[in-house]
Amino acid sequence: MPPRSIDPSASATLNDRIWSGMPRENLATRVANAIREQVQQGALQRGSQLRSEVELSRDLGVSRQTLREATRMLTLEGLLTIRHGMGTFVTDPPVTLSSPLNSMHSMSALIRANGGEPSIRELKVRRLTATAEVATALQISASSPVAEILRVRLISGKPLAVAYDYIALQERPEETLQLIQSFDGGSIYDFMRTKLQMPLLSSEASLTAVAAGKRHADLLKVKQGFPLLLVREIHMTGKQSHGLYSTVFHNSTLMEFTLVRPGSPGNHVSKV
Repeated sequence: MPPRSIDPSASATLNDRIWSGMPRENLATRVANAIREQVQQGALQRGSQLRSEVELSRDLGVSRQTLREATRMLTLEGLLTIRHGMGTFVTDPPVTLSSPLNSMHSMSALIRANGGEPSIRELKVRRLTATAEVATALQISASSPVAEILRVRLISGKPLAVAYDYIALQERPEETLQLIQSFDGGSIYDFMRTKLQMPLLSSEASLTAVAAGKRHADLLKVKQGFPLLLVREIHMTGKQSHGLYSTVFHNSTLMEFTLVRPGSPGNHVSKV
């Protein structure tokens, strides 16, 4: 369904709001405030398209330069989105996922439970020599071979996380690597259980705030230095054997983590 554009009656309401604005506000700020107010009140719906710059500036009685400055202000706020070759749109509200830290779960199932559609891109599987961090997590020597699975996880087409999964290649390394290369990017839990015969029974996770470097900024479509939530997780198979090590960089505007901590007299939920 094509996005709906703002009708003339909405432009008239905007016009009234602009010219009744506070005298000390400059005109571009009045225009930005009026549009923001209309979005907050639901008069301009999320996902709707603004009329063309020529039409809207004429209807509002302001210059195109003033309208352009107001649009720039609202774009920086994230309220408007400019799609080149298409026009200016009211930004869709972001879907925020809430993930419990005290339990293992499938990211795909979590996305679906929140009304989103999971997908992946940039799926790559390669053989590496374990770094000190990976070797410690998997309880292997630093010179051991491992398979690295890289995925960019998306929710309804929006980049949500960059995930790295590491599996030791100790027994029959070439055969195991070939099998891992058949991974389609779906549930790593299901893959480990059905293809590698390594069901993951428990895990230990840590959460850290980090700044996006250039690579992760590019993959997640955010600015370099943008705050990310990094989850490092060691997954155990039977007998506490470390079967999988994951490091996942999450877009902090789309993901939050919760931890349930028993207390007295009841449980309290802490949000991170």
